[in-house]
Amino acid sequence: MNCAFDPLTHTYRIDDRPVTSVTQVLRDVLPGWQAGEWYMQRGTAVHACAAMIARGERFNHDARIDGQVAACRRVFEEIKPVPILVEHPVYSDRYQFAGTLDLACNIKHRDIIIDWKAQLTESAAIQCAAYALALREAHPILDVRWGMGVELHDDGTYKCCNDLYDLWRYKHEWLALLTTFNVRRRLGIKEEKGEPENV
Repeated sequence: MNCAFDPLTHTYRIDDRPVTSVTQVLRDVLPGWQAGEWYMQRGTAVHACAAMIARGERFNHDARIDGQVAACRRVFEEIKPVPILVEHPVYSDRYQFAGTLDLACNIKHRDIIIDWKAQLTESAAIQCAAYALALREAHPILDVRWGMGVELHDDGTYKCCNDLYDLWRYKHEWLALLTTFNVRRRLGIKEEKGEPENV
């Protein structure tokens, strides 16, 4: 399987065929999932800083995201995730989708996918499950069963989901959303545009 990701167009390909992304499915099927443009750019910057923190790299960042960067540093100091994969594209040839997970790590002898969020929603568990499903296909030795959403706040604090997500429970919901997306596309039903969230 030959996989490629184009960061400029945010498109994924498997064996030179374009495939659906995880975020594309969530935006299309779940109303209100899409954030506004400013929040998308801020999220991209925060994710880039989180990746450099995970890799132990030094960096400078825009002062407007000081809080989120400080919150991410606190996660690494207090929860102590040990990175396995950082900002890593994953592909499913079986189900024909792809995406980029934020962080696969080990916490207290459990392999966990962490998804950084400005605001935690129910969809975070489904998103993590999609990444775990594709990751398991490409790297069977990494059978990541657990996920965690982590909300990074402007004031330098963070919030984790109350319980770890059991990703094999949520994988069925992901596959249902993916099927819905594919049926909508086959029938020519256009993407619904809801009001953007301020996340």
